[in-house]
Amino acid sequence: MPFAITHILAAILLIELYREYFASNKKLPRYYILIAAIGSMIPDLDIAAYYVLYFFGFSFEQIHKTFFHTIFIPLILLLISLFFYKTGIKNKELSKKHLKISSIFFIFAGASLLHLMLDSLFTEVMLFYPFSLHEFGINIIKFVPEGLNFFVCPTLDGILLFLWIFWMEFKLKISRYF
Repeated sequence: MPFAITHILAAILLIELYREYFASNKKLPRYYILIAAIGSMIPDLDIAAYYVLYFFGFSFEQIHKTFFHTIFIPLILLLISLFFYKTGIKNKELSKKHLKISSIFFIFAGASLLHLMLDSLFTEVMLFYPFSLHEFGINIIKFVPEGLNFFVCPTLDGILLFLWIFWMEFKLKISRYF
Protein backbone atom coordinates (compact mmCIF):
# COMPACT_ATOMS: atom_id res chain seq x y z
CA MET A 1 0.00 0.00 0.00
CA PRO A 2 1.35 3.46 -0.83
CA PHE A 3 2.67 5.53 2.02
CA ALA A 4 1.19 8.87 3.12
CA ILE A 5 3.87 10.75 1.16
CA THR A 6 2.76 9.08 -2.08
CA HIS A 7 -0.86 10.08 -1.49
CA ILE A 8 0.04 13.66 -0.61
CA LEU A 9 2.58 14.22 -3.38
CA ALA A 10 0.37 12.62 -6.04
CA ALA A 11 -2.46 15.00 -5.10
CA ILE A 12 -0.10 18.00 -5.01
CA LEU A 13 1.45 17.18 -8.37
CA LEU A 14 -1.89 16.55 -10.05
CA ILE A 15 -3.44 19.79 -8.81
CA GLU A 16 -0.27 21.70 -9.74
CA LEU A 17 -0.45 20.30 -13.27
CA TYR A 18 -4.17 21.07 -13.49
CA ARG A 19 -3.57 24.56 -12.14
CA GLU A 20 -0.75 25.19 -14.59
CA TYR A 21 -2.27 23.84 -17.78
CA PHE A 22 -6.06 23.94 -17.41
CA ALA A 23 -7.10 26.59 -14.87
CA SER A 24 -6.16 30.18 -14.38
CA ASN A 25 -4.21 30.99 -11.23
CA LYS A 26 -6.97 33.30 -10.06
CA LYS A 27 -9.60 30.57 -10.29
CA LEU A 28 -7.38 28.07 -8.53
CA PRO A 29 -5.20 29.79 -5.93
CA ARG A 30 -2.32 27.96 -4.28
CA TYR A 31 -4.40 27.35 -1.15
CA TYR A 32 -6.12 24.57 -3.08
CA ILE A 33 -2.82 22.70 -3.22
CA LEU A 34 -2.84 22.42 0.57
CA ILE A 35 -6.49 21.42 0.45
CA ALA A 36 -5.66 18.64 -2.04
CA ALA A 37 -2.88 17.40 0.24
CA ILE A 38 -5.28 17.30 3.20
CA GLY A 39 -7.99 15.66 1.10
CA SER A 40 -5.61 12.95 -0.02
CA MET A 41 -5.35 11.78 3.58
CA ILE A 42 -9.08 11.63 4.36
CA PRO A 43 -9.31 7.84 3.78
CA ASP A 44 -6.52 7.32 6.30
CA LEU A 45 -8.49 9.01 9.08
CA ASP A 46 -9.22 5.45 10.14
CA ILE A 47 -5.62 5.27 11.35
CA ALA A 48 -6.35 8.13 13.73
CA ALA A 49 -9.46 6.26 14.85
CA TYR A 50 -7.31 3.19 15.46
CA TYR A 51 -5.21 5.09 18.01
CA VAL A 52 -8.37 5.46 20.10
CA LEU A 53 -10.03 2.12 19.31
CA TYR A 54 -6.85 0.20 20.11
CA PHE A 55 -7.60 0.69 23.79
CA PHE A 56 -10.98 -0.98 23.29
CA GLY A 57 -9.45 -4.14 21.84
CA PHE A 58 -9.71 -3.45 18.12
CA SER A 59 -6.93 -4.60 15.81
CA PHE A 60 -5.47 -2.48 13.02
CA GLU A 61 -6.94 -4.85 10.41
CA GLN A 62 -10.44 -4.36 11.86
CA ILE A 63 -10.19 -0.58 11.45
CA HIS A 64 -7.91 0.29 8.54
CA LYS A 65 -9.28 0.06 5.00
CA THR A 66 -12.88 -0.22 6.16
CA PHE A 67 -15.31 2.70 6.40
CA PHE A 68 -13.01 5.48 5.20
CA HIS A 69 -11.61 3.45 2.30
CA THR A 70 -14.95 3.18 0.53
CA ILE A 71 -16.33 4.92 -2.52
CA PHE A 72 -18.93 6.48 -0.23
CA ILE A 73 -16.48 9.02 1.23
CA PRO A 74 -15.69 10.69 -2.12
CA LEU A 75 -19.37 10.50 -3.06
CA ILE A 76 -20.46 12.18 0.18
CA LEU A 77 -17.84 14.90 -0.31
CA LEU A 78 -19.01 15.38 -3.89
CA LEU A 79 -22.62 15.71 -2.73
CA ILE A 80 -21.58 18.29 -0.14
CA SER A 81 -19.71 20.16 -2.88
CA LEU A 82 -22.78 20.13 -5.12
CA PHE A 83 -24.94 21.34 -2.23
CA PHE A 84 -22.73 24.38 -1.64
CA TYR A 85 -22.45 25.01 -5.39
CA LYS A 86 -26.22 24.88 -5.99
CA THR A 87 -27.19 26.88 -2.91
CA GLY A 88 -24.48 29.48 -3.42
CA ILE A 89 -23.55 29.49 0.26
CA LYS A 90 -20.30 31.38 0.72
CA ASN A 91 -17.90 32.20 3.51
CA LYS A 92 -16.56 35.77 3.60
CA GLU A 93 -13.16 34.76 4.99
CA LEU A 94 -12.69 32.12 2.30
CA SER A 95 -13.91 34.51 -0.41
CA LYS A 96 -11.20 37.01 0.56
CA LYS A 97 -8.65 34.35 -0.41
CA HIS A 98 -10.57 33.50 -3.63
CA LEU A 99 -11.67 30.17 -2.19
CA LYS A 100 -15.09 28.58 -2.54
CA ILE A 101 -16.59 26.07 -0.15
CA SER A 102 -17.91 24.02 -3.07
CA SER A 103 -14.44 23.87 -4.63
CA ILE A 104 -12.87 22.81 -1.34
CA PHE A 105 -15.24 19.86 -1.00
CA PHE A 106 -14.85 19.01 -4.69
CA ILE A 107 -11.07 18.86 -4.25
CA PHE A 108 -11.52 16.80 -1.06
CA ALA A 109 -13.67 14.37 -3.08
CA GLY A 110 -11.15 14.14 -5.92
CA ALA A 111 -8.15 13.76 -3.63
CA SER A 112 -9.82 11.06 -1.54
CA LEU A 113 -10.80 9.25 -4.75
CA LEU A 114 -7.17 9.50 -5.88
CA HIS A 115 -6.18 7.91 -2.57
CA LEU A 116 -8.51 4.98 -3.24
CA MET A 117 -7.19 4.63 -6.79
CA LEU A 118 -3.58 4.54 -5.59
CA ASP A 119 -4.45 2.00 -2.90
CA SER A 120 -6.27 -0.20 -5.41
CA LEU A 121 -3.26 -0.03 -7.70
CA PHE A 122 -0.96 -1.42 -5.00
CA THR A 123 -3.36 -3.60 -3.00
CA GLU A 124 -7.08 -4.37 -2.80
CA VAL A 125 -9.76 -2.09 -1.37
CA MET A 126 -13.29 -2.94 -0.20
CA LEU A 127 -14.96 -0.07 -2.07
CA PHE A 128 -18.49 -0.91 -0.92
CA TYR A 129 -17.79 -1.83 2.72
CA PRO A 130 -19.88 -2.63 4.83
CA PHE A 131 -22.38 -3.67 2.15
CA SER A 132 -19.85 -5.89 0.39
CA LEU A 133 -16.55 -7.37 1.49
CA HIS A 134 -15.42 -7.88 -2.13
CA GLU A 135 -12.01 -6.35 -2.72
CA PHE A 136 -11.10 -4.44 -5.86
CA GLY A 137 -7.58 -3.74 -6.99
CA ILE A 138 -4.70 -4.60 -9.27
CA ASN A 139 -2.03 -5.16 -6.61
CA ILE A 140 0.98 -4.53 -8.84
CA ILE A 141 3.28 -5.42 -5.93
CA LYS A 142 2.58 -9.11 -6.56
CA PHE A 143 4.22 -8.75 -9.99
CA VAL A 144 7.47 -7.48 -8.46
CA PRO A 145 10.08 -10.08 -7.43
CA GLU A 146 9.63 -11.00 -3.78
CA GLY A 147 12.98 -9.56 -2.74
CA LEU A 148 12.11 -6.17 -4.23
CA ASN A 149 8.46 -5.72 -3.23
CA PHE A 150 9.42 -4.07 0.07
CA PHE A 151 11.16 -1.28 -1.88
CA VAL A 152 8.36 -0.39 -4.34
CA CYS A 153 6.50 2.10 -2.13
CA PRO A 154 9.59 3.89 -0.75
CA THR A 155 10.94 4.13 -4.31
CA LEU A 156 7.66 5.63 -5.47
CA ASP A 157 7.86 8.14 -2.61
CA GLY A 158 11.36 9.11 -3.72
CA ILE A 159 10.35 9.52 -7.37
CA LEU A 160 7.34 11.68 -6.50
CA LEU A 161 9.39 13.79 -4.10
CA PHE A 162 12.02 14.31 -6.78
CA LEU A 163 9.35 15.30 -9.32
CA TRP A 164 7.82 17.78 -6.88
CA ILE A 165 11.20 19.36 -6.05
CA PHE A 166 12.00 19.45 -9.77
CA TRP A 167 8.65 21.19 -10.41
CA MET A 168 9.23 23.65 -7.58
CA GLU A 169 12.68 24.60 -8.84
CA PHE A 170 12.31 24.69 -12.60
CA LYS A 171 8.66 25.66 -13.04
CA LEU A 172 8.00 27.83 -9.99
CA LYS A 173 11.59 29.14 -9.66
CA ILE A 174 11.54 28.52 -5.92
CA SER A 175 15.27 29.26 -5.55
CA ARG A 176 14.50 32.95 -6.16
CA TYR A 177 12.99 33.06 -2.69
CA PHE A 178 16.18 32.00 -0.93
